[in-house]
Amino acid sequence: MSRRIPHGEQTSEAELAERYYERRHEDSDWGEPQALEKPARLDVTLSVRFTREELEAVRGAAERAGVKPTAFIRQAAVQALERAPVDRARLERDLATALEFTRDAQRALAS
Repeated sequence: MSRRIPHGEQTSEAELAERYYERRHEDSDWGEPQALEKPARLDVTLSVRFTREELEAVRGAAERAGVKPTAFIRQAAVQALERAPVDRARLERDLATALEFTRDAQRALAS
């Protein structure tokens, strides 16, 4: 039989392990089982090239996130899919218009 441990009293890991082992069949300790979501099968490989500096930055960021570099890269790519892509043609038009306005302003200030 296990002894009751008063609330707030320090216990060793061995005492805690023994306590939980003795109570391992008590359902109240475990709650309802949670269904695990099975990840999709990853069956396609894509090679990506990085500079040494980029790779070190990716490895560092992955380590800080607690995942492997490949998982970090995959997550970053999937997150990028959720953002609107850059419309390069519109960007070029907008920059050309901004440059034209800048030149007009310079001419107006010079006169």
